Amino acid sequence: MLLWNQRKERFWGDDIMVFDPEEYDSWYDRHHDLYLAELEAIKRFSSMYSSPKLEIGVGTGRFAGALNIEYGIDPDVNMLEFAKKRGVKAIVGKGEKIPFPDGFFAMVLISTTLPFFDDPAMVIDEVYRVLRHDGGLILAFIPGGSPYGRKYESLAKNGDKRFEGAHFYRYNEVKALIRGKFEIAGIVSTLIGDPPRTDIVEGYVEDASFVVLNCRKIQRD
Repeated sequence: MLLWNQRKERFWGDDIMVFDPEEYDSWYDRHHDLYLAELEAIKRFSSMYSSPKLEIGVGTGRFAGALNIEYGIDPDVNMLEFAKKRGVKAIVGKGEKIPFPDGFFAMVLISTTLPFFDDPAMVIDEVYRVLRHDGGLILAFIPGGSPYGRKYESLAKNGDKRFEGAHFYRYNEVKALIRGKFEIAGIVSTLIGDPPRTDIVEGYVEDASFVVLNCRKIQRD
């Protein structure tokens, strides 16, 4: 969800940034073609998994609701109210401490929230913990160096508080982050070039602003 090119009201409390959910959610209506491309790219892999499923950083539930993902966690209480209206079992939580037992989920989705985690490695550990032995992580991200990635990185360098501390991962960095816990079973790319094309291409494309990895859990001895 490429949400950062819109204006959002926010406030800080307990070190959590809270957005106006109506303004946030309206991005999907105003950029419906981009949203549909992102949705279809994720669906290529999410449809392979059984239930239950979880989205980390569920926000207003636009993806979870459309993809039949039953559960969502997010630190923003106001966002969760929107997600609940879309039929998502949404609860307050963060990826660094997922409030579910070991082996509970068949699939976990992380979509564009990777740059904003306090401890991405801990999030990956937690995803591994809550997944079944044959489960998978769908990791959708805006690559650093892509058209949108460069835009957001530039905003961060110029002092935009929305991106303070954010790190937009390159593809090789994402592979290193999941190494030893997940193996990549499939990749698709979309929002290619500038302005972005909405076709979905198999594999990693360097100038794609939305890349989706299907990551299978590696079994430990």
